[in-house]
Amino acid sequence: MLKKQELKENLLGCFEIILLMRSGIDRFKCTSRENAIKSFIIPVIFLPLVLTVLVVTSAEGYSIPFILSVHLIRIVAGLTIGLSIIYFVSKQYERHEHFYKFLVIVNWFSLFDIILVSPVLFYIFSGADATEIEAYAVFITLLGYIYSAFIITHCFRMPWQMGGFVAIIGMAIDESMWDILFMTCGNITLINGT
Repeated sequence: MLKKQELKENLLGCFEIILLMRSGIDRFKCTSRENAIKSFIIPVIFLPLVLTVLVVTSAEGYSIPFILSVHLIRIVAGLTIGLSIIYFVSKQYERHEHFYKFLVIVNWFSLFDIILVSPVLFYIFSGADATEIEAYAVFITLLGYIYSAFIITHCFRMPWQMGGFVAIIGMAIDESMWDILFMTCGNITLINGT
């Protein structure tokens, strides 16, 4: 279980990362392999919410089990490829000992993602047309890549250009996963690329 002090430090670290303060990275002290594995509970808790949004914003003509399975495959494949590339790059820079810390920070930072997505959730569940919120969805997606670049740069202590490059690779992987989804399943979602 999390200690109260660890919870406080991790939440404060997330808040400082939101403000692009490097000290937020240093607040995460418990970064062992076990802590990295335990930190995956945070995104797993929010996975049903993400899948609900994907089902609600899906185009008509697809069954819910099909939508869920296709998006789960897309998410797992994109995550596996992305983390493999990040590990490879960190190993090339001889910084792979920070990989578990990176996992802990990214998983905790997903709490902030839920805050950013809440206006989209409110808008979608109010029954409004989902295509009208597409610009905000693109904004929060791009903001996520900016934070990814920041976390990669300061967690692995590598040049910001490389952190930005790795974040752009992450964006390319995510967009490729969506392209593959659209090529194989058609226009399954009303909001493209979210």
